[in-house]
Amino acid sequence: MEGIIAIVIGLGLLVAIIVWAVKYTKKINKRKERFYSEFAQKHGLQHSSSKYMMAMLNVVQGTYKGSPFTVFEKMEGSGKNKSVVTRASFENVPFDYDFKIGKEHIFSKAGKLLGMKDIEFGDEEFDKKFLIKSKDEEKFRAFFNYKLQGALKELKSDLASSIRVSDGTMTYMHYGPLPNEKTFRSFERVVDFMILLIDEASHSRS
Repeated sequence: MEGIIAIVIGLGLLVAIIVWAVKYTKKINKRKERFYSEFAQKHGLQHSSSKYMMAMLNVVQGTYKGSPFTVFEKMEGSGKNKSVVTRASFENVPFDYDFKIGKEHIFSKAGKLLGMKDIEFGDEEFDKKFLIKSKDEEKFRAFFNYKLQGALKELKSDLASSIRVSDGTMTYMHYGPLPNEKTFRSFERVVDFMILLIDEASHSRS
């Protein structure tokens, strides 16, 4: 009898957990959809979403000053390692050289990949915080003025990975979804900085 009671209680707990998980996922999906919809309206872009199992994956796309622009969620990995990755991408950006802007970390000095060099600006605090690489150091230095350096300093706590420009495409990736106000606004501030980079590059060409 006691064994049956234990089984019933266990099944009850399992059902309760499943019900809670479904409700929680629906709540997160609804919240994310609102964030992406508001972001699309703010920038004059289009928002859509698609369902992947219990998760809703959002896409915002359009054009910014001639650059096709997309922010999207994608399920990556396989089996138990599947997770949502959030990306922002601008195509046809006004740069004829590649570069990477990220935060300095313990492994960031290991190797010089793809022929890129570490770029330092003589500001000890700035150089300790950020890791910047470019295949054309001279062009990047001429472009990355005090205004951009100051804006990047303000972004320190929001930058979760590197902003990269490669073959005319600028990308930024956040490992995971953006389920709450704090994470989404951090991501949005990085996108705003990417837009600032494009604007500065456009002005310097005109």
